[in-house]
Amino acid sequence: MAGQVTEICSFQGCGRRFRARSQGVPLCKSHYEQARQGLPLKPIKAKLRAGTYSSCQFNNPPCDRPHSALGYCATHYQQWSDGKPLTPIRGWKSQADWGPTCRYRDCEAEAYSRGLCIVHYGRGISQFARDAIFALQGGRCLCGTPDPGQRGWQLDHAHDCTNEHKPTNYCKECVRGLLCIACNRHAIAWYEGTYMQQQGNTPILVLEEWINRRVQFHGGIDSPDVRVSYVRRVLPSRYDGAS
Repeated sequence: MAGQVTEICSFQGCGRRFRARSQGVPLCKSHYEQARQGLPLKPIKAKLRAGTYSSCQFNNPPCDRPHSALGYCATHYQQWSDGKPLTPIRGWKSQADWGPTCRYRDCEAEAYSRGLCIVHYGRGISQFARDAIFALQGGRCLCGTPDPGQRGWQLDHAHDCTNEHKPTNYCKECVRGLLCIACNRHAIAWYEGTYMQQQGNTPILVLEEWINRRVQFHGGIDSPDVRVSYVRRVLPSRYDGAS
């Protein structure tokens, strides 16, 4: 039909044709599959055609990492997506330096970034770091369950982080811990939203403690030797003056 607009994937910079919705959000086939598996949405590696770019377009200094999306490598694309200024990537190794397969334990999947497969890479918070966080939590969620279910553990972060990234993204400064999907999408979201905005509600201490803590990383965040600890933020209570 003339004038009809084709709906496209809502993942920033994707531009692919809409295939299905996840929680009401239109996604292309590849991003819908990521969401269905409970994975963080990542740029889809483009199949290069003749005359298109084959390396990252960042040139101050030139970046020789392979193109991932919108002309940038995966890391520079993430900087752009988070609204951060593009900066040189420090300590970068090519995939050839890391090896062709994932270096996480006995995983034999194809390496995606930093020598890790797309699952264990975790968009910059590697599985090594997640394991350290899980151990710090005693192997349990905030609610006490040791089993996150089929969707796996959800990385919870502070949406009011001041590191100039979008609320839906995260950096290593705003990570709070790992939650089951019920706690992440319902308990914490409800407490920070509906409950805290209602006048007269008294704080729920276990939830207040959770949202005011941050995970501090010691050592390389993608290193098998990474260690973590908690840092407590002391903030003015939103409940000051509440009866």
